[in-house]
Amino acid sequence: MAGPFGILKIHDIRDWAQRQNSCHDFFAHRRGVWKDAFWQLHCRFSFAKPPQFRIEPEFSSDSWYRFMEATWPLHQVALAAALYWVGGVGWAVWGVAVRVAVSVTSHWVVTYFAHNPGPGRWLVKDAAVQASNLEGWGFLTHGECWHNNHHAYPESARMGLDPGQLDPGWRALMLLQSCGLVSRINRPRPLDLREDLAASQGDIIGPTS
Repeated sequence: MAGPFGILKIHDIRDWAQRQNSCHDFFAHRRGVWKDAFWQLHCRFSFAKPPQFRIEPEFSSDSWYRFMEATWPLHQVALAAALYWVGGVGWAVWGVAVRVAVSVTSHWVVTYFAHNPGPGRWLVKDAAVQASNLEGWGFLTHGECWHNNHHAYPESARMGLDPGQLDPGWRALMLLQSCGLVSRINRPRPLDLREDLAASQGDIIGPTS
């Protein structure tokens, strides 16, 4: 999809658009499934007046991130070459082309259905787009299916916040942290900083661990 800086830009602009009072259908996923699939997988949205996007200097100047941003397409080429050397064309096609196509399409599927039918436990005040938690999809989506939680707490690396919400991505981060490979992992902000949220009907916002 992109390198680390590209992913940051894609994600942050999408989140910004969805939190406005009104939002284009491209970001709101209001159109039918086939049109949305065409838009998301084959088109690019251009703003007449784009929001300013700026990466903090501690990240934009980081040599490792800059290297990854400059070389990310080559990683697939290197993998394809290794797979071809081991198993021929079939291995290269299935290990790179098919894998990437399935991964990108699957990412869109989760994104589309996580915004349809709409609100879950939390409502983001004044936001044009809410999101849903997709029960039973925690393992396959690495926790991305708990998208209502993500809209409520975009600062949190943990998305499976309630009991029974499987979040393999969070478990992987905890493992990496225990190995000293990652740090400064954010969790949901405390109760006194949740003024942008409202509980949906029948729910009460409470502390999350």
